[in-house]
Amino acid sequence: MLVEELGSEEVYQMHLGYEDFLKIASEEEKGYYKFASIRNPLDSVVSAYFKKRADHNGRFSRGTFKKGKPIAPAALAEYDFIVNQGADFPTYFKEFFKDPYHRPKHEATVRNMNALIRFENLQADFNEIMDQLALPQLEIPIFNKTAERRPDFLTYYTPEIKDQAIRCFSPIMADWGYDFPPQWKE
Repeated sequence: MLVEELGSEEVYQMHLGYEDFLKIASEEEKGYYKFASIRNPLDSVVSAYFKKRADHNGRFSRGTFKKGKPIAPAALAEYDFIVNQGADFPTYFKEFFKDPYHRPKHEATVRNMNALIRFENLQADFNEIMDQLALPQLEIPIFNKTAERRPDFLTYYTPEIKDQAIRCFSPIMADWGYDFPPQWKE
């Protein structure tokens, strides 16, 4: 959107982690104002489950993304489990989320940004950054929407998996400034 609406130029690939960016960026680019978007990990995992369940864009059955990059073996194993077992979200979660949830590339990126856009406040956070940079307000288009899921991701966390979710997500939730729902702490 920034490229199309503001006449910018796309220099690096989408989803490039900050550490990868540092390896190829010029000194001038390293000094740019940096922002990234984050999503509540509880929401992100629900979305990932539904993308696998629906075989989003055929990527999991094909084993590659649209441009041919292979899907990670762990993600393919999750897809196979969901499809072959007919696993609902709690069954999937119990099977694959036993350890603390970490996304090293994302965590390193988040630590090095000037600002973060939270998915749940996408437009408002983006507007704030555009104001800080004295750039025009732009409407963020919605695309790549996850099929088949309810909007409230918390409804997928049944009582039987809430304690596991708290153990799993506590470190990253704290690092990224997210709270668990108050009723989970009761």
